[in-house]
Amino acid sequence: MAMLLPVKYLQVVVMWRWFFMVFTLFFTSAQSAELQGVGVFSTLEKPWFLTGLYTDKEQQPQRLEFRIVEEKITPYRFRQLWQQAFAVAHENDVWQQHQQDLEQFFSVLHGPLQTNDQLLVEQQDGSTVVSINYREHARLSEEFLPLLVQTLTARITLVPELREGLTGQQPAAEQRDLLRDYDRAQPSLGRIAETARWLRQRQQAASAASSASSSYSGSVGQL
Repeated sequence: MAMLLPVKYLQVVVMWRWFFMVFTLFFTSAQSAELQGVGVFSTLEKPWFLTGLYTDKEQQPQRLEFRIVEEKITPYRFRQLWQQAFAVAHENDVWQQHQQDLEQFFSVLHGPLQTNDQLLVEQQDGSTVVSINYREHARLSEEFLPLLVQTLTARITLVPELREGLTGQQPAAEQRDLLRDYDRAQPSLGRIAETARWLRQRQQAASAASSASSSYSGSVGQL
């Protein structure tokens, strides 16, 4: 007689298979880009996330990867950090020119980022893909990734130490320590599942907004 496996065990097996499939796809994608450097995005000596810059053979940016070291970064704080970075590196009109991409970028967070979360901004098929913990959450314009890289590596930038790390100008010993911490920062399976639910929340919100708009249009048409 076949043995019945507990439901919880089957759920864990399914989750592991899904994680392996997603990680394999992510790892295959990563092979086309090489890690150029790692730095710490920090303000007032408070580290927020480790940042890795990946480039192609022509040294063109292909991917920025943020691995969270702070216990919690709220959506408001995340937005504020980037506003500060843009204010230092760019003229005021740059934020306005890319406001649509920026608003969509910030909207992917439906809760705080937590320690070991991974946020990926990657060049892919003529667009910029934003992923959180191995799941795609948004597609932005092709110019968005170079814009973020320029913001972090400009001559005048919010975090000069981060620029040095991303461009390979840090001492070798410091870079080794950062790489060790960077490699260790991995989200748990439970956290991967939790942030994946943000996608459903956004889809439900969009569906509700569409239904409300349709209902309003119908009501107006009956007047």
